[in-house]
Amino acid sequence: MKKIYLILALAFLAPTLSHAKIFANQFIEFQLPEKWDCQLDGTEWVCQSTDEQKKRDAIIVLAAKIKKAGMDELPVYKTHLEKPQTYKSLSGEEITSEPRYVKELDVSGKPWIDSLHLQSEIPDFYTRYLATVEQDLGILVTFSVRKDKYEEYAPDIENMVKSMRAFRKQGDINGGTSAAAIPEGSETIFPGDGAGGGGSTKKAPAGDSGGGLAVILLLAVLGGAGFFIWKKKQKK
Repeated sequence: MKKIYLILALAFLAPTLSHAKIFANQFIEFQLPEKWDCQLDGTEWVCQSTDEQKKRDAIIVLAAKIKKAGMDELPVYKTHLEKPQTYKSLSGEEITSEPRYVKELDVSGKPWIDSLHLQSEIPDFYTRYLATVEQDLGILVTFSVRKDKYEEYAPDIENMVKSMRAFRKQGDINGGTSAAAIPEGSETIFPGDGAGGGGSTKKAPAGDSGGGLAVILLLAVLGGAGFFIWKKKQKK
């Protein structure tokens, strides 16, 4: 009788396990929702739905850098995220984010700083930040979702967060995917943030170099044409 129950339990679990999609690179792994994919963009990983109708509703960006002493630490990340972030929109309007919460979150025994902001990267988008340190790395994961779609995507985001595991491994650990070079720099893992952390106006990148969380999000949400117009405005 026990064998029958075991067989039935495995039969019910099998479809769930077969649909689980684990993404992993050289510093993090987590479970992706169905019909999502991650691609390497410069030194960051960008994850989106493969459904064209949903592709611009939500985006995940994964970034890591070599730690800088006194800057890439959990208290510094927390201080940064406690403060509103200010930047200029496509139209040149100055926008200040609304921090909704900042807290320390334990994920499988690993402490992360967890924070939610409204329009900290793109107007009318929520962005949930999760930041931690692992050995010599500062690691940042962001989940950005359209304001009117946040409740719809919240369960998927929560499942992804619960499945996260940070580590430090050189090179490609995810089969046929590329491995991103881990950048070094004088800033924290948060783009545009200095030693003081938080509250400063973000400077939009100029030229053709791209990079940075805001740029990646604009590319994903607005598409190539919108980003081209935005970059032209930054050069004036």
